[in-house]
Amino acid sequence: MNLNSSEPEQWLRAARKIVGTRTRKIIFGLAALAGLAANLMIPDHTLTPTMAFGQVNALDALPVIPENLRWGIAVDRFTTSEVELHSGDVLGEILLKQGLTYPQVNQLVENCKSKFNINSMRIGNALHFLTEKAGETPRFMVYEPSPFEYITFNLREPFDVTVTQRQVETKIVAASGVLETSFWQALTDNGLSDELADGMIDVLASSVDFYHQKQGDRFKVVFEQKIVEGKTVGTGKILAALYERDGKEYMAFNYNKPGDRTDYFDFDGRPARAGFLKSPVKFSRISSRFDRNRLHPILGYHKAHFGTDYAAPHGTPIMAVAEGTVVEATRRGGNGNFVKIRHNQTYETQYLHMSGFAKGIRPGTRVAQGQTIGYVGSTGLATGPHVCFRFWKNGQQVDHLRLNLPQPEPMTGAAFEAFKPERDRLHELLKTVPYRTQKEIYGKTPMEIVP
Repeated sequence: MNLNSSEPEQWLRAARKIVGTRTRKIIFGLAALAGLAANLMIPDHTLTPTMAFGQVNALDALPVIPENLRWGIAVDRFTTSEVELHSGDVLGEILLKQGLTYPQVNQLVENCKSKFNINSMRIGNALHFLTEKAGETPRFMVYEPSPFEYITFNLREPFDVTVTQRQVETKIVAASGVLETSFWQALTDNGLSDELADGMIDVLASSVDFYHQKQGDRFKVVFEQKIVEGKTVGTGKILAALYERDGKEYMAFNYNKPGDRTDYFDFDGRPARAGFLKSPVKFSRISSRFDRNRLHPILGYHKAHFGTDYAAPHGTPIMAVAEGTVVEATRRGGNGNFVKIRHNQTYETQYLHMSGFAKGIRPGTRVAQGQTIGYVGSTGLATGPHVCFRFWKNGQQVDHLRLNLPQPEPMTGAAFEAFKPERDRLHELLKTVPYRTQKEIYGKTPMEIVP
């Protein structure tokens, strides 16, 4: 298609057709000068804040001391407008409406190739246009994938694209809570993110059963908090965590042991992550337990249930509870889609009713503890989305919740002696954190501490 022809709408119609049945995608419609249309798909999910972007060129007209500086631009000199990205949008069409020509759009995307992946633009994010005078083509377009970064598109010659990474300040902060209703409520009271909650469960999973919470349980956590331009934008790693139940304390300390992938250990130097996770699904509930005489919800008669059902939303990731090798990844009968993993000569696990398998999961694949192997579904004999988790010991199916599963060996000798100073330092930080009730927490931010 000739972009210089008298029928430019042909290109736009061609771009729209690509949307087709994939209504939850944004199409970036672009045309090459030789007449080739390049259409880049933008997946429908929100980016997690992880990266950051560049500085603006052609700002020689800015005052020496700019006022109201944003994106490295004195925005008082511009009129700013926003266009939110929606499902089915054609970004090339948006740029044409802003006054750019087809060759200019093509030049912009060519300049972008080595600097920013346009595929990473996400529905719900906004394009910010900065215009100097009414009726003119905007001078700049700015896109912010996350609080940590922004991309500036110069909409005039030479149509360059720059990436800016914002400066990130890291503070060490702490939070604590007393369970008055549930662990999740106590976390919410602290204004803690799901990411941090997930991390606490992960590093304490070997010692704390979060499926059996009790009023009066207490917790403390010391963690990194990310600050950008004076605003809290996310959490970094957990440095130390403590959960207390019935007067007994369970702790996890961040420590990089030389030559070991494990990065959290308990007070005695034992890896804090369990040899086996207690559940293959995070943020779920037990909907049916191991029972040798259960009334089957579909078949209508009593039938042994040699597994534990974890109900969770359709598509929730299912994790391998321990390191091992996939021996089956198939679909069969009432089991629906399932994966079976051999962990060692003694233990095997199986995960039933999956909606689908994770990429690369096939017989012979080696998987790590916590690795996603599939997704919650209701294939086979299932009344709703869940994973039926089955556990074998020496070839016999057993109730894993009643087993005293083997724990990793603790550090000893010189390795343990090297660990102790860092453990003691983090333990002292935990001691400085007071427990706070819901009433004491309300309206307050995490406590900043000096390590």
